Amino acid sequence: MRPKELELWKLYEETQYLIVDPEDVIKRFSFIEVNAYMFSPDIDEELLRKALAEYQDRKKSDRYLSFYEVLDEYNIPYRIPGDAEDFDQDLILCFPDDDQQWAICTMGDLEGVSDVYRYWNGSNWKEIWFDVQAQYKISIVIDLNTKESLDEWDGSNWFYNQRFNHADLYRIVSIDDDPVDGKLLLWEWSQWQGSLDWGEIVDEKDLDRVRNWVEDEC
Repeated sequence: MRPKELELWKLYEETQYLIVDPEDVIKRFSFIEVNAYMFSPDIDEELLRKALAEYQDRKKSDRYLSFYEVLDEYNIPYRIPGDAEDFDQDLILCFPDDDQQWAICTMGDLEGVSDVYRYWNGSNWKEIWFDVQAQYKISIVIDLNTKESLDEWDGSNWFYNQRFNHADLYRIVSIDDDPVDGKLLLWEWSQWQGSLDWGEIVDEKDLDRVRNWVEDEC
């Protein structure tokens, strides 16, 4: 047996599962509409808290004051995060307009860190955020040695269901860590660059449906 771990993401508005290799999943945090500053884990936190206290005090009489102005005065190096950043649990963050008790934390303290599937669409890297675009996910293990191609030859091309689309069947060993029998993964993929892989969990009793398919005229 050659086991392979996969994740099946149920995206909104999709009938099939998105097939995700866990090795292609990273953790990210969205900073959209959040006023935040990032610091190295070795930052002098006492100095940072002093700068934060001064900023919040001065802000009462100068509403146009920005936190970076105070940081510059204290010679504290910082970085303003982009719309999203890779997860680093030791990274120091400051949300200067929050309550002083909670304004400084590490990224590991944050809620809302999401699994993100990154893929190349042929010209750019694209991201699918689990916490935003998916309803739930299932962890499965398949046996790569059980691969069965469902493609048929039309005289010029091998395909499944429609031109340039292909499909394979694999025996599923476990679902969410529970051993299973009689379950298979229908794995569909396309020759088109940037296309995503989609799947369906099939019972053995339904194999005729996926094996004896009729070409989609669309």
